[in-house]
Amino acid sequence: MKMTDRYDLAIVGGGIVGAWTLYLATLRHPHWRIVLVDRYRAGEGATAHSAGVLLATGRSARERKLAAISADLYGNVHAPFGLSTTRADVFWVADARSTEEVRAVAVDFSIGGGSIMQPELERRLGVSTHLDAAQTVLRGGTAISHDPGLIARSLISASLRSANVSCIEGVAVTTMQPSPPGTELGLADGRLLHAGRSVVAVGPWIVEQPFEPFADAHDVRIKKVVALHIDRAPQPDAAAVFFPQEDAYLMPLPARNQWLFSFRSDEWDCRPGKHALEINDRDRNVAKAVLRRYLPDLADLCCGGRVFCDAYTSTGEPLVRLDPSRAAVFAGAGSGAGFRLAPGIAEEALHLIEA
Repeated sequence: MKMTDRYDLAIVGGGIVGAWTLYLATLRHPHWRIVLVDRYRAGEGATAHSAGVLLATGRSARERKLAAISADLYGNVHAPFGLSTTRADVFWVADARSTEEVRAVAVDFSIGGGSIMQPELERRLGVSTHLDAAQTVLRGGTAISHDPGLIARSLISASLRSANVSCIEGVAVTTMQPSPPGTELGLADGRLLHAGRSVVAVGPWIVEQPFEPFADAHDVRIKKVVALHIDRAPQPDAAAVFFPQEDAYLMPLPARNQWLFSFRSDEWDCRPGKHALEINDRDRNVAKAVLRRYLPDLADLCCGGRVFCDAYTSTGEPLVRLDPSRAAVFAGAGSGAGFRLAPGIAEEALHLIEA
């Protein structure tokens, strides 16, 4: 008969959402026995490939609430963890008819009411811009570039200072079923874990067994996420620029002597194989089309980048839901905003398991 290890809380997935769930649970319930399980090494899955740019925005009331919670919590760990970040003022290039819609996304800042002159934008970017008469330039907010993998590992390391917390890496969860009062998780190495409460935060691996039925029930799909590097050193006061209509942004990365250009990929239903995804000609063509429209001097300076995939919901909002059939909370499907909203997603997940 197999021995079963027993815990108050099991967290499946050591990416940014799982790491925040662990950290907050450890602070709020220091006497709980908690285990974190990750099929690879914590912080090295989808989180490691994230662009890591933090700007508190939201398209809906719930997303704005999650963004506000997340901005506060990231701010709380910045100094204790000794995080090194890049900060950049943000300009917004938008259709003049949609300026109110653009202003509405801001959470802990405001987007200015008057249009910025194009030469000011060009001065802060260090390149010429192409804008037509229907577009306007606004200013507001500060974008902060982080290392998401480092933050995830730092949150987990801080949690492991408690003797009640443990971490299992390099082993997948292969089975998950109700076992009152809680859930039994079977691991690939044959071990069994029993948890009174469980949170599944596996990012794009939600479409893999044993989680696939939940993904199917909630119409979760996987989409490729790509950002290119632009091989040009930013000037000291370089600003970031967001293009809301294009779902794209340009962020200076002075520590790399490069810029990061994030844009909307349209490749769906890819699989989250850790080394299976790569930047292809289709990705580069999509990115360069946007750059040639607005920032033509940068279009031919693309040099590599980062690529992975993320889980998306049909509404574009994160999914935090109790699955009674498995006695577990599924948390994630960040729809490309998993890093930015992770602390808020973790808060929602904990509220459900504490109820």
